[in-house]
Amino acid sequence: METLGAFIVEVGRCLANTVLSRFATLKNFQKNILTLREELQKLICRENDITEDIDIAKIEGKHPPGQVKEWLKKVDKIKHEVEEIEQKARLLLEADPLDASIGQGCFLDSNMCQKYQLSKSAAKKCDEVKQLIKESCDLPPMEDRKLSDIRVEHIPAPSLVGQKAPEKLNQLMELLADKGITRIAVYGMGGSGKTTLVKTLNNRLESSASEFFDMVIWVPVSNDLDMKKVQSRVAERLNLALNAEESTERRAGKLHRVLKSGKRFLLILDDVWEKIDLDIVGIPQGDDQANCKIILTTRSLGVCREMMTDKEIRMELLNEEEAWNLFAQNAGNVVESEDINPLAREIARECGGLPLAIETMGKSMRDKTMIQLWQNALWQLKHSEPHYGSFDKVYLRLKLSYNSLPSKIFKWCFLSCSLYPENFLIKTRELIYCWIAEGLIGERQTLEESFNDGIAKLEYLKDSCMLEQGEGIGTVKMHSVLREVAIWISSNEKETGFFSSSLQGMLEKLQTSFRRVSFMNKSITSLPTRLLGASNLTVLFLQCNPLNKIPDGFFREVRVLKFLNLSSTQITSLPSSLLHLRELHTLLLRDCRSLENLPPLGGLYKLQVLDLCGTRIRELPKDMGKLIHLRDLNLSRTHHLEIIMEGSISGLSSLEVLDMSFSAYKWDVKRNVEGAAFDELLSLRQLSVLHIRLDTVDCVALDYAGPWFGRLKEYTIRIGTRSCDTNLPTQHDEKRVILRGVDLLKRGLEELLCSASALDLVSCGGMSSLSDIVSRKSSCGLPNLKSLTISNCGCITSLLIGEQNLRSTLTNLEHLTLSRLDNLATMVDGIVRRGCLRNLKTIKVVGCGRLKNLISFALLRLVQNIEEIKVSDCRRMKQLIAENYYETLPKLKTIELRDMETLRTVCSREMEGSALERIEVSNCPRLGKLPFTACDALTIKQIRGDLNWWNSLRWRNDADKISLQQRFQATED
Repeated sequence: METLGAFIVEVGRCLANTVLSRFATLKNFQKNILTLREELQKLICRENDITEDIDIAKIEGKHPPGQVKEWLKKVDKIKHEVEEIEQKARLLLEADPLDASIGQGCFLDSNMCQKYQLSKSAAKKCDEVKQLIKESCDLPPMEDRKLSDIRVEHIPAPSLVGQKAPEKLNQLMELLADKGITRIAVYGMGGSGKTTLVKTLNNRLESSASEFFDMVIWVPVSNDLDMKKVQSRVAERLNLALNAEESTERRAGKLHRVLKSGKRFLLILDDVWEKIDLDIVGIPQGDDQANCKIILTTRSLGVCREMMTDKEIRMELLNEEEAWNLFAQNAGNVVESEDINPLAREIARECGGLPLAIETMGKSMRDKTMIQLWQNALWQLKHSEPHYGSFDKVYLRLKLSYNSLPSKIFKWCFLSCSLYPENFLIKTRELIYCWIAEGLIGERQTLEESFNDGIAKLEYLKDSCMLEQGEGIGTVKMHSVLREVAIWISSNEKETGFFSSSLQGMLEKLQTSFRRVSFMNKSITSLPTRLLGASNLTVLFLQCNPLNKIPDGFFREVRVLKFLNLSSTQITSLPSSLLHLRELHTLLLRDCRSLENLPPLGGLYKLQVLDLCGTRIRELPKDMGKLIHLRDLNLSRTHHLEIIMEGSISGLSSLEVLDMSFSAYKWDVKRNVEGAAFDELLSLRQLSVLHIRLDTVDCVALDYAGPWFGRLKEYTIRIGTRSCDTNLPTQHDEKRVILRGVDLLKRGLEELLCSASALDLVSCGGMSSLSDIVSRKSSCGLPNLKSLTISNCGCITSLLIGEQNLRSTLTNLEHLTLSRLDNLATMVDGIVRRGCLRNLKTIKVVGCGRLKNLISFALLRLVQNIEEIKVSDCRRMKQLIAENYYETLPKLKTIELRDMETLRTVCSREMEGSALERIEVSNCPRLGKLPFTACDALTIKQIRGDLNWWNSLRWRNDADKISLQQRFQATED
């Protein structure tokens, strides 16, 4: 019984505790609900804090770890559960308002069970909320965004073509490895293979990207630049979410933080047409760019400059063999046919080495066996007509470059180059004068300023890869395919008014819409009586035709003509209708070798440029002085010009350029009855460029108006005998004086020599040393002289004498040439003051038979900036450079030695610290040793000479010879 009683007591106690616990839970119903609500608010505050942290992290390019995301999911779930509890509690309280007013609840009501359950759930859920709040304090920090696992996205690309393309690919790889290079540009004309090259680079980096970069990002740009598209493409590769509604600046900030995170990135920006502001995109610059390299492709070198690229690689066009191989690959085996092969090769040549044109043309002709189709395709190419839609695609792609030019003026400047024949070297001066005549260049205060504007436009077109530098000095050329595009544009856009005909008969069928017409080099032998249907014509090219006569009324209908080129024709005279050309600005008659007579030209009131170079004229028109607007007169090589009437030159008040090089006209100091005297030149206040030949020094000595040559910006003045004249090219702004057979100590030369930047002394006398001239007080040490050539002056025994040079002289001389000075025994006699020859860069010595060495002890200390030494035919020379343990030639890069049988050494000891890159030796049999060691193999790039001579050289040790052997190149016998 006792056991049963104890059991009953225990059961009662448990029941009592349970009942009391449940009563407590029921009693705390509202309290538990309120506590749950308060704890939930705390949890929501923590949720808001963490959500804000996530937003900030995303801006910084970071992202929340999985634990944070899971925590947020739990919070979201428990918020819904608490909301359900609160909603049920509200319903119960609304059903029993008395209970709500008492606040503690009633134990015995109809909703007691539901209240108990809700109170219990609220208490339990409150514990869960508290636990989540606690967990929020232990969440891990935000993580850096994980980049795509794909370092490099493969991009399908055609094979590289040409031998130079793989070299450029390797060059790009080397530049990527160079830490000092951050921006690289690949530029060239459209269709030259820029994109193919960088696509190939991109794909090569698939196997080696980890050596250089953590990610390669390919971004196509195109000519319609959209900054947000560029940003989106970069963000896509970075796995970075960008909101399309966000501002460009905010998106840029996000990109910038990721790209400067320490990872290594390569951005390839393909097809860039204008400057991309990297700050606006979000690409790091300056110090932040250390781990972010950029490669861009563009058609414009100007874009490269604006984007401040460190290295620019130009895409070269294919040579003829490479072009043929690419064409044959695309056209198929049909090109091996005996009948088709010559046509196919000609078509390939017409494509001008441009891969895009070659591939397009080759594919369009693939496996076509009818010879008529090949003949037609070739004709169309030669006449700039699209090949039934296939080549039209090439034209359209290249026309994008034309469309991108900044103004109509630049477009017309480009189209004007198509007036010249295919592959023609266009003289820049002639082209610019055409632009000036047309109003494409504003008439500035001076002709030089207008010319500079033209040069700037030419450089822009060259930078845009729409023109190329010509092989000759002062020339440009137009790629054959671009010329075809230009003609195609002109034919489709009639308002341009350009017309370049390949058909002789078109001369009689001109249209009023034609304003600029070229019949250059069309084998035209005769002209129609009148030039009908061309009343709006402003530019006419008729040069390089075998014309011998122009009908008198030919120009009667073209009264607005501004630019007329009749150069290199066989005309003997000009027609009377020429005088109707009242608007004529430029008249070019260059190399009309049969032209002897000129009509009166005074009526051509607006004429500014007149070129009579190479004509047979004997006299200038009497009314020449009426051309008060003439600014450029070229009378060079007028070997028969004998008469210039008084006032003909002095009346040309606007004249800025006068070229009378190698003209037969003799200028006299004083006016005489036979013609214009030299003082007419002195009256030309606008004259800035003069090229002239004088018989005596007397004209130079005229100083009643001051040193007249001091007003000139550029000149070539030849004084002396007229035989054996040579045509030396004059550099821009050069002031060259050429004296032949002149007594150099004669009065009147001092001012001229003092202002000269280039001086040529040929067979002159009166001095035994150059010091006789430079030491004169009036010569001021020839401070402006940069180039000096002395030849056949037998009186000279030394170049400089120390006793006479008590001050620094020739301080700006850069280039020195000594030729056939039979009595020159030493370069420097005595000690010459330091500063003399301090800027000398090149020395060339030829045929100075008494010189035993070139650089003596005294000279060595003066010429520390020498870069190039060339010596030949000095039969007594034994040593080139004297030995001196205290002085070296640290900047010397090139040595050329020829035809010196007695030469034994270059320098008797090793040339330590030298920057020498190249040495060439020819016919110097006794030169048995070179002053180089194995260490010099790092700087020397080339040693050229006879193989037998090389094998006979003595070396300090075998290591020196082995190291330098790889630099040796044998010359041909």
